[in-house]
Amino acid sequence: MRVREFPILGDEDEPMIEAFATGLDREAARVLAYLVGREESERFSGEAASRLAVRVGVDLGRGRVSDVLGTLTDLELVTETTVDSEAPGRPPKGWRADAGRADTIARIRAAHADALLEQAATVASTLGDDVDTTRETTGTDDASVSVGLNWDPNGLHAPLFAGTYDADVTFTGCRGSRAALSAVADGDVDVGLTGAATLLRAHADGHDIVPLALYYQRAMVVLYTTRSAFDGPLRSVEDVRGRRVAMPAGSETGALGRLFLAQAGVVDDVTSVRADGEERAALLDGDADVATGVFTDPLELEGMGHDVDSVLLADHFPVPGPAFVVRRETLRDRPDALRGFLEGAMDGWATARADPAAATQALAEACGSPLDDERRKLEQALDRFAGGDAVEKNGWGWHSADTWERLRVALEQAEAIGRT
Repeated sequence: MRVREFPILGDEDEPMIEAFATGLDREAARVLAYLVGREESERFSGEAASRLAVRVGVDLGRGRVSDVLGTLTDLELVTETTVDSEAPGRPPKGWRADAGRADTIARIRAAHADALLEQAATVASTLGDDVDTTRETTGTDDASVSVGLNWDPNGLHAPLFAGTYDADVTFTGCRGSRAALSAVADGDVDVGLTGAATLLRAHADGHDIVPLALYYQRAMVVLYTTRSAFDGPLRSVEDVRGRRVAMPAGSETGALGRLFLAQAGVVDDVTSVRADGEERAALLDGDADVATGVFTDPLELEGMGHDVDSVLLADHFPVPGPAFVVRRETLRDRPDALRGFLEGAMDGWATARADPAAATQALAEACGSPLDDERRKLEQALDRFAGGDAVEKNGWGWHSADTWERLRVALEQAEAIGRT
């Protein structure tokens, strides 16, 4: 009786899987990590893996493994060969990684950055901005990239500070999504991180700003309150009917808060309290029963000792999260610089997914931020807002024209575009 040994993926392989998954279908990333890991091991280096070995190693079915191996072969990330066999007849097929870990990561990120640039041009065309990205580069593409964040650097931005960039990338904190978008429109920064509704509002106002990639996949907007302010628990958006809701006019949270109420059919049954930038104060001072904000607002109130309830928009409606945006001419004229930024962002994203502590440490070193609260923000954001079918199938940052069009229509129907 013969005994065959098969290596399998373990916890120690997660950083490599995360690195590959920034630009690949996650199952493809697992298969590729398995094949690269075999090459790195003393026992299996130089030995092709059979289809059965891959199936055992990554715990996937035969059909899915065959599909993934075909895709990876087409991408020239693995090489199809044969497996040594004592059985008579034609030797069975086998597969080996085409390169080592570092070179494989570089290939994946370069290809995915190109795919994101092409997808951005496709989305821009749908939004009414045709972008020709097929032109030859002139060699004058400045390698520096300035990025305006949607707030002062904090745990949500930690993946960006954990990245290693080929381009000279600098980060500047802006006071909200609208300020970050204005910085892009005015030419003060090359790339802005802004909310999805803010981008579509800018389009409605005639600005030539296009989405480059999604930073997080799901919107972070919540309705929240304290038990004392609400005089009981807030269990669903239906519970806000007949209540006073503090919403900042003209902001990302205000637009998506109104969308949330409209989609739930209660927008005409609430009293809107205009509390620009002071939603929490309106809630605590008794001027409102509920406030709109982002998911970190309830966390901070809990830290102050309040008994807090919140309802998350993304749990009810598929609204994209914060996006990197650029001017149309930047997408057209500076692909190399944007590619360098995207590849570095992927590097930081993979670091954060595999080791949130390392990402928050990078943030602290760059900005002097305290670690404990920022790490908590990052871990919750990664758990609640980073995933989704688009990422699982296409890698980090992916978005589609259909997603933006659905949101545009929903915002128009909720009268959340064009409101001041």
